[in-house]
Amino acid sequence: MINLAKQTIDYYLKNFKIPKIEYLDIQDSSLLENIWSIFVSIYKNGEIRWASWNIKEIKNTIAEEIIINTVQAISKDSRFEAVKLDEVNSLKIRIDKITSREILQDKEIFKIDPVKYWIIALKKDYSAMACILPNIHASLLTWEDFIPILKTKFNTKDFQEKDYILYKIETQIYDNFETK
Repeated sequence: MINLAKQTIDYYLKNFKIPKIEYLDIQDSSLLENIWSIFVSIYKNGEIRWASWNIKEIKNTIAEEIIINTVQAISKDSRFEAVKLDEVNSLKIRIDKITSREILQDKEIFKIDPVKYWIIALKKDYSAMACILPNIHASLLTWEDFIPILKTKFNTKDFQEKDYILYKIETQIYDNFETK
């Protein structure tokens, strides 16, 4: 998965278009045979710099999900400067394969362990969506810690659970971070 994301970044930055599957060297046939919702996060100098994801699968294969989310991360994430070709080899990539997603009922956010689970919040009028990764920050230790982050992400002083559709997400992580 990581190799596919790196190939996608390299191809896109050289050609300024989304690569077709046949242009890439895909060694793992399961990427062409299965479908999963994918979250791609790209890090530079130890900090997240680009990300893209879907709460539901939109493509026919994992490979296609990785390609589209990788390209969207590096070309559509307006929070950060565009990635440059000479940076590709120094980038770190994390791909989360969503293994379960569950819509939370009233007050269930108060039972979520932020060290283990993601939260995805979608305004009921579909005007905005936000994601909080597990273990994203040292201060995210209890369910109460979600609320200030959601207020910031939605630019609101008063986060009311009733105004949002909330999902609890579990993932399987793939990355190229070095471990000691």
